[in-house]
Amino acid sequence: MRAVMIAATVTLLTAAPLFAQEGGREDPSGYVGGLGGFATSVGHTTGGVVLEGGVRIAPHLMVFGNVGRLGNLQGELQPTLDATTAALAANQGLTVIGSGSLPASYFTGGLRLEVPTNTRIMPYFLGGVGAARLNPTAQFTFSNGTMPDGSTPAVGTDVTPLLTTAGGFVAPPASTAFMFTLGAGVQVPVASHWAVDAGYRYARIAADSTLSASPLTTNGMAFGIDYRF
Repeated sequence: MRAVMIAATVTLLTAAPLFAQEGGREDPSGYVGGLGGFATSVGHTTGGVVLEGGVRIAPHLMVFGNVGRLGNLQGELQPTLDATTAALAANQGLTVIGSGSLPASYFTGGLRLEVPTNTRIMPYFLGGVGAARLNPTAQFTFSNGTMPDGSTPAVGTDVTPLLTTAGGFVAPPASTAFMFTLGAGVQVPVASHWAVDAGYRYARIAADSTLSASPLTTNGMAFGIDYRF
């Protein structure tokens, strides 16, 4: 996936002079667009989508807002799962396998600074703040040992409810956390009012301490198309 995205970025930048000849306003009043791509977090890669729009407030400066979703920040949830499986093995001689998902929905708003060039290609930098809604889910499947209620389920059985009831696992709650994002990219006109958009995005989410002892961070690439007006 990452190789495909990198190749797409190189193709866009290589073809930029050709795209620029297609037209498009040099100094649009604003834009709306959609982007998709990937983000990495603690060695795990997940897909992401974002809808974004902006309006000009000064030459080369726009205020923007967006809403987006990161599919699964699983790597950020893994320490919680590992701590539970280790505690069950050490205290009860119970072996379970933990898995889970951590989707995040978010909105941010901020400023987008455009860098003038001698072409109609528009590099930009952006920074914004907002909030993210984290919805962790965890699942533990039985492997070996005896459950707190004395039962011995079949291997592979979902024992999450039993562990929760017995107090062996406390599910991390859904939470809303402060988030900020930084990024850079380039808009390349491809037709009147239309431009392709490719860029890098960094995000930092101040997650609840019951989920993570440190903020969640992601690094990603986003690609899409914008309507400029």
